[in-house]
Amino acid sequence: MSRIMETAYADVGTVDLEFASPYHGLAELYSSGTVSPPQLDPILNVPRVVAQVFTDRPNELAPVGEHDVFTKAFGTLSPHEKHLHVAIDTHTIAQFRTVDFGMEDCALVIRLPGNNDRIESTEPFRLNANSSFDVFRLDAPKALDVRTLSYVTRPRVREKVATVTPRAGEETQLTRFPCAWSTLHTFEIACAGEDEACLVDVWSSQNTTWGLYMYQHQTI
Repeated sequence: MSRIMETAYADVGTVDLEFASPYHGLAELYSSGTVSPPQLDPILNVPRVVAQVFTDRPNELAPVGEHDVFTKAFGTLSPHEKHLHVAIDTHTIAQFRTVDFGMEDCALVIRLPGNNDRIESTEPFRLNANSSFDVFRLDAPKALDVRTLSYVTRPRVREKVATVTPRAGEETQLTRFPCAWSTLHTFEIACAGEDEACLVDVWSSQNTTWGLYMYQHQTI
């Protein structure tokens, strides 16, 4: 029985499975010149993973389900929320997967609320206006598992792509890059320098888009 459980019923996961394209024939169709593609507005891509890791607690795992609620009627409810939190000892890691056909020009942005913008989360929006942040691309060809993610286990830094000073009420572009369909793109945001007051802390919800996002622009 134990051998059956270790083989036939082994939990092999899905991270190595092929991400098959549903867009059969579209590339050939548009490259033939017989059909012109429609003109499409950029699409907003929400990160599949957003998590915090801690330089002063390098082995501590990233928080999971901070706003989960348990009810007897429905069990555990997980609100569709993302958290951007960067401080002198806290980094945020975000991973995106590109979606849709022919939208392979990507721009990573930080979007922060202004004084009159709605914030649905019970958590306050906090920003030190003088804070500057370094943005790094991480070497992560596979989907991140937040359950094992810490400062020690995070993917290695591939390159620094920007240093920015975002403003409340504005959207700040961090970097723009080619992004083939279905590929993963992983970034780490950290304070630039050693300013102890460095801080940005904001939650998004199902209805609000604050924090880290990615635009995909048309390339066909």
